[in-house]
Amino acid sequence: MTKAKRPKLPAPLIGQWTGEFHATQWAGDIVIDLEMRSDHTVGSAMLFPREGLNAPVVVGRIDEIYLGADGAFTTILLQPTHPKNPTQLVPPHQVQEVFPPDIRIATKAQARIRWNGTNMEVEWNSDIGMQGSARLTRNDPNRPSDILSTRMSWDAFKRHVSRLETRKFIFRGQQKPWRLRSHFHRTNRSDLFRYTFDDLATLHRHLSARTKHIFNRADSDEFGALLHLAQHHGFPTPLIDWTYSPYVAAFFAFRHIPIAASKKRNAGYIRIFQFDQAQWRENTPQIPITAPVRPHFSLMEFLAIENERLIPQQALSALTNVDDVESYIKFVEQTWKHQYVYAIDIPVKERETVMNELALMGITAGSLFPGLDGACEELRERLFAQ
Repeated sequence: MTKAKRPKLPAPLIGQWTGEFHATQWAGDIVIDLEMRSDHTVGSAMLFPREGLNAPVVVGRIDEIYLGADGAFTTILLQPTHPKNPTQLVPPHQVQEVFPPDIRIATKAQARIRWNGTNMEVEWNSDIGMQGSARLTRNDPNRPSDILSTRMSWDAFKRHVSRLETRKFIFRGQQKPWRLRSHFHRTNRSDLFRYTFDDLATLHRHLSARTKHIFNRADSDEFGALLHLAQHHGFPTPLIDWTYSPYVAAFFAFRHIPIAASKKRNAGYIRIFQFDQAQWRENTPQIPITAPVRPHFSLMEFLAIENERLIPQQALSALTNVDDVESYIKFVEQTWKHQYVYAIDIPVKERETVMNELALMGITAGSLFPGLDGACEELRERLFAQ
């Protein structure tokens, strides 16, 4: 007798969904992150009480979603977070001592999910007889960037950055005008709760066997340094790399473009993002955790522990639990009526000139990537870039 195959859920269900929920006792914001693991869908739901409402943040773990005739169905295992430590999950009775007696906390809910490409409706019944519903939306994170760009020559770019206030802005160089997304989200992962509590424990164990320093996961500075080190060695993280130097950003934008490609008639443009980090830090809270916490985009400067690249690259990172970063930044821009992010496109055909001038400034692979890899890449650029 052959085992029946589990019906696969349509791909549009996967990703990050955000919206509002209303339940028997309370209401607020909800984030649902869903992803594929092997042949089934897993994820998490995070419920944040409306501002001014004295209720806990509740996290729901989704270990399986089943496709039915009238939508999809799942069991959500619920657990509140500690009132003073949002990263610590605790038994319901511990938080019930803090909140009003009429706030009851369920441990399990049966939910039905209906969705189309951009909208989702969720209805649930909990094990303590409470009901709730939520309406959520999901943007396509793979769509083209919405940020209006300014095209300028390399010489014009140099004049532009020379007039900027020192260290008010940070920069990010990209080979193409891709949408801003973290490495974690570009892998089609979404569930940062599972990533934070499961995957990072595995990362910590493996890297601890290969580093002289044993990183303390309980210390946000040290754990941030571990994440940054892992990111620089290819491990997907919810970080987006930035630099205080517009010229280092230009190096990363042009770095992997062959000279032959830059000489094509329609070679296109590279992109450099310019971000007003000073005003962003002043207007928005900078949060050093990914889950469970409300959506955020936080600028972090990590300790350079066993990471020789951080200082020469003048690097810092944005830590984010948001998949569609550009829409989030746009929302904040509309709220504060201030433009934070700008996009500058420079012709790819200027690649040879740019790399030669950057080398004269001392910005090369050898200087930015201390070690054999960087030295060999610098020599390859100098001797074989044809």
